[in-house]
Amino acid sequence: MAATRPRLRPDSPLRGPGRPKAADGLDTREVLLRVGLRLFATKGFAGVSVNEIAEAAKVSAPVIYQRFGSKAGLFVAVAEDVYARGLGHLESSMAGVERFDEAIDLVLQGFAELYRMDRELTAMVLTVLVEVSRDDVLADELQPTLRTFRAFFDGIAALAPPTIASDARSRRDLSRALVAMCSGLTSAAVMTTNAADYESMVEIMRTIITVRTREVTGVQDLSATENCQAAQYE
Repeated sequence: MAATRPRLRPDSPLRGPGRPKAADGLDTREVLLRVGLRLFATKGFAGVSVNEIAEAAKVSAPVIYQRFGSKAGLFVAVAEDVYARGLGHLESSMAGVERFDEAIDLVLQGFAELYRMDRELTAMVLTVLVEVSRDDVLADELQPTLRTFRAFFDGIAALAPPTIASDARSRRDLSRALVAMCSGLTSAAVMTTNAADYESMVEIMRTIITVRTREVTGVQDLSATENCQAAQYE
């Protein structure tokens, strides 16, 4: 479930006119990504102007167009970077995990860690979900990124034992439910100013889900793979 960082398609309307000049410096892109994250995460796409971004980044507005083609192009680049970093963190914490309950526990723990690391990152995840729901161009450009996000949860749903998800449709529904759960966590992250309160809420959710999962399965440790192996010997 390795995270990938999609790039703008060759025919994308957001693509810039060409490669930037070397004189602009290699760090300019990273500066604009950081400034874009801070502004978009707090004000949304429509609430930020190109001039505001340029002033905060201490560059001229044409540099933004040269680097990203448009404000929308910068937004897409910021969103891709945020999702890649967030998924990268979650995936690294789940390396080698084979049990569904352990995977859920680690995902929730990972969200709490991301909140501690960078609140703007979690806020941007929510901003992206809001903006793609009302802007067709952004939605089209960010489809590969959101597809990768959903695929991550598809992988977790595939670990679920048959007592939780017995067929392809139920695994799909479970994956959607996990996405909805994590979207709710990003909303809570935006609305909660106290880190301890957010982490306490996530911890309670972890406990509830763990207890319920074990009640449904009737066992402590059986993964989907182990269930299939056990069935072969019945």
